[in-house]
Amino acid sequence: MLGSEQPGEAEAARRKLLDHLGHHRLSLTDLAIRLRDSASVGAGGSGRGNGASFTQGAREMSLERQLSIARGAKLEAESEGRRARIQVAELQQSLQQAAFDVGRLLRAQARARLLAALGWIAAAIAGAMVLLLLMRHPIEAPATARVSPRTFASIRAQDREEGDAVLRLAPGEHYGTVMVQDLPVRLNPNDDAGIRAFLNRGMRVVIEQQVRVGVQSWLLIRSVTGSGWVRGGDVGH
Repeated sequence: MLGSEQPGEAEAARRKLLDHLGHHRLSLTDLAIRLRDSASVGAGGSGRGNGASFTQGAREMSLERQLSIARGAKLEAESEGRRARIQVAELQQSLQQAAFDVGRLLRAQARARLLAALGWIAAAIAGAMVLLLLMRHPIEAPATARVSPRTFASIRAQDREEGDAVLRLAPGEHYGTVMVQDLPVRLNPNDDAGIRAFLNRGMRVVIEQQVRVGVQSWLLIRSVTGSGWVRGGDVGH
């Protein structure tokens, strides 16, 4: 019928053949391969035997194709299963790590709260102990020393006696009077020397010695603050 000169009959035969091949999950290529194999077996067989071989071969090809598809589906399912197990294991590991981190954080917070509570308790105990000590032994204000006017008078007299002893003249010495306020008394006859005391204007001193250093005259004086050097023009004598 495929070779019929009527276009309708040839088209109907072609559709029927395609439907038959589709029912058995075959294609025209599969049909050509099968026909080639049948031709190699022997061209002298009867038409009935060739038809049976073709049907059996088509069924075998269909079963093999189905088996191959089933095997591919099985392999794909096994692969998906392995990937799923790996993902589940990773999720379990992440969950365990997160649980461990949370537990460690909670323990650290509990330890910090405990230390803070202990610190507050220790501070409260220390404060209570200090309060009890203050209640039992109150701090007394130091007594202000009271000096009678007679005592002040004796102290001033002693100072005058010591000052008079310091200012007592020795042979070759004479008295002088400070002419400037805050007169620096130096350790050596030099403007860069260290200062040991300052004297007020009008204070009485003893001039022990007079020397000249360059163009400057220096006096070695003695007062209640001790001995030292001053400029010659700063002390009148």
